[in-house]
Amino acid sequence: MKIAFWSNAHEKCGVTANLAAISVASVIRYPYTIITLENRLCHNNLGRAYLGTSCVNTIHEVGSNYYDGGGMEGLLRRIYRGDFHTNIIPSYRREIIPGHLSYIPQSRIIHSEIFDYEFNHEINTLLQLLEEYSDISFIDTACRSNLSSKTILEEADLIVVNLCQNSTLLEDFFLNYSSLISKAVFLIGNYSNHFVINSRRISNTYDIPIENITVIPFSDMYRNAFLNGSIVEFISSNYVCDKNNPNYLFIQSVKKAVYMIINRAEQMINIKGKELSQCTR
Repeated sequence: MKIAFWSNAHEKCGVTANLAAISVASVIRYPYTIITLENRLCHNNLGRAYLGTSCVNTIHEVGSNYYDGGGMEGLLRRIYRGDFHTNIIPSYRREIIPGHLSYIPQSRIIHSEIFDYEFNHEINTLLQLLEEYSDISFIDTACRSNLSSKTILEEADLIVVNLCQNSTLLEDFFLNYSSLISKAVFLIGNYSNHFVINSRRISNTYDIPIENITVIPFSDMYRNAFLNGSIVEFISSNYVCDKNNPNYLFIQSVKKAVYMIINRAEQMINIKGKELSQCTR
């Protein structure tokens, strides 16, 4: 099951932070194994959220050289050499929650344009390997210019479109990316009840079923956890917090987002399975 997290305005909608929180909460609630990754190099990445700023210094595997590196760069070049099977993935991923959640980190040893080219060149084989290795892949997908983004969005079983409460950006999405709607759910990140543009208004204005839209409010405490590499501890320790806890609203919103995303992804997989079955008759 391939789930792309994407936005037409990545930095404004908190795509990476949303994915990180949802990935941890997903494996707490569901029995699936999940692997996460990005299709671009960036500083505030999933590795920082899971592992802190020391991540880059700790991912090089024994025996990997500077050219290949560890993490995603090494995996891509292994695939390029034709040496690919699901058994190679554990050498290039980090366990975040053992047995449940893992992440393919970035070595950041090559230029971002070279990484973009190599990622795109091996994208189809990579997606196949990920699907064989783990129940679900969460892919933090670059918004516009990356070569592989188009393929990821096309191949994804579900797209989590991250929106924000900005009329210009909303108009841009529904005008220029309407082709994505049929296999999308919508997540409004950094949500505030004080904005005129709320989830109900977005649903009514753009004719999106309200059950396909959910929100995650801005949280200073979660942002600090994200920047300090402690989101696993943050989500886990607050997962069953009561209404008196200042993190209650945030956690409940994340739980609701998890249910919407996993439930919708399962529906999409079932639909695809029925369509394939009919085609083979």
